[in-house]
Amino acid sequence: MSGMLRGYLADHCFPPGRTMTHARCTIELTLAGLLAASAPCLGADVQAEPARIATQTAPPAGASLYARMGGTATVTAVVNELIDHSAADPRLKRSFEGVNLDHVKKMLIEQLCSLTGGGCTYTGDSMRDVHAGLKIDQSEFYGLVESLRIALQHHGVALRERNELLEILAPMKRDVVER
Repeated sequence: MSGMLRGYLADHCFPPGRTMTHARCTIELTLAGLLAASAPCLGADVQAEPARIATQTAPPAGASLYARMGGTATVTAVVNELIDHSAADPRLKRSFEGVNLDHVKKMLIEQLCSLTGGGCTYTGDSMRDVHAGLKIDQSEFYGLVESLRIALQHHGVALRERNELLEILAPMKRDVVER
């Protein structure tokens, strides 16, 4: 099974915290297969994304999660997309109103670098302090996680690394969600 198919299965058929019926997954995979098979007829280049990923230099064995995710360039691009999307998303924007988004981005990049072995030291406040009083609920939290997963995929972060990052970030939920 190709890495792309494994990633699709993990992200769409069996995402964390959600189950999907076999029939629905089969339908989604069938549709995905039909789209991929028909893409050349429609003038689409189905190999564009795998080719881009294949040309990237693989990090050395034993590299940090930060390096395996793509380092500063990728983490910065993911954070920028995540925050920009979240601040504009009607489901999530309430928590970002009146907030200095550039500062949020800077602190999140620093925190991800620190948490994933990139050699940074996080200088921001605790997650509990940063989110105190925002009254973030579970749907907002999971909406942000969904946006993060999309941004990670969009910037070519592999499934293994996405899962490792989510595993590191998951315990923060208790410090972020208030209701």
